[in-house]
Amino acid sequence: MAAKVGRVDHPVVAVHQLEPTRVQYKKLGFVVPPTGYHREWGTANVCIMFAEDYLEIRGVGDPHKFLAGLDKFLVHGEGLCGVAFNSRNADESYAEAIATGVGIELPKHLNRQLVLEDKTLDLHFKTVMLAHDLYPGLTHANLCEHLTPEALRQPGWLDHPNGVISFGRLVGVVRDFDAAQAAYTRLLGAHNVKREADRIFLDFGEGADVELIAPEEAERRGDAQPVRGDYMAAATLLVKDIATTEKWFADNAIRYRQVDGQLAVAPADACGAHLYFQQA
Repeated sequence: MAAKVGRVDHPVVAVHQLEPTRVQYKKLGFVVPPTGYHREWGTANVCIMFAEDYLEIRGVGDPHKFLAGLDKFLVHGEGLCGVAFNSRNADESYAEAIATGVGIELPKHLNRQLVLEDKTLDLHFKTVMLAHDLYPGLTHANLCEHLTPEALRQPGWLDHPNGVISFGRLVGVVRDFDAAQAAYTRLLGAHNVKREADRIFLDFGEGADVELIAPEEAERRGDAQPVRGDYMAAATLLVKDIATTEKWFADNAIRYRQVDGQLAVAPADACGAHLYFQQA
């Protein structure tokens, strides 16, 4: 891979207010940890954890500090706003990208603190921003190296009542398949980019894959958001038992529709995110 890009680490959902979102995602059947704050930035978040990846829900903590484009995204509403790919070593990823001519920024250290009942978690990581033309269809993408992985997941945080265990797929919308194929070949290497007649698949060797589709297909699926241009349209979460998930939704008045064996939750019930739940 041209920039030593690892698996999907965490997709991101942008929201206006974190506290109502916490309530709603608990209603969806997730264990929702306390809110954390990026000390160097103006963003705050809650991170819903799975064994190998997680969902970050991001809001504004301090509007006077750097918001990493969150405020601009929210002008058009809440929803999936990007993805972080894992990097085992951010400095090595940066060096490799520079050596191969991939557009990338210097790694930046970030610190996020979460106050629990019995302790404060002091989480550290490095983030590496990628040039915008490298990730068509994903809205925003960066690399993330976790420096304190042992503290990231706490007891009980993986035991979601809805049965979710991981992400299975992210879906992005692109208007130019040729340009998208060229961009991801530069970023990931040709062997990780598989083009079909009407879509492109990105394979990371483990974890969730990425499917890139045309705007017309997003419209057919009910996931179109044309105001965003090229964008991340949807995400699929894998569950232990789809019948248990469906019962949880029904018992908690979560609106959903059945699509090819998946449960597609109404975006209004997922704070703007188009989320699908599928049997693992």
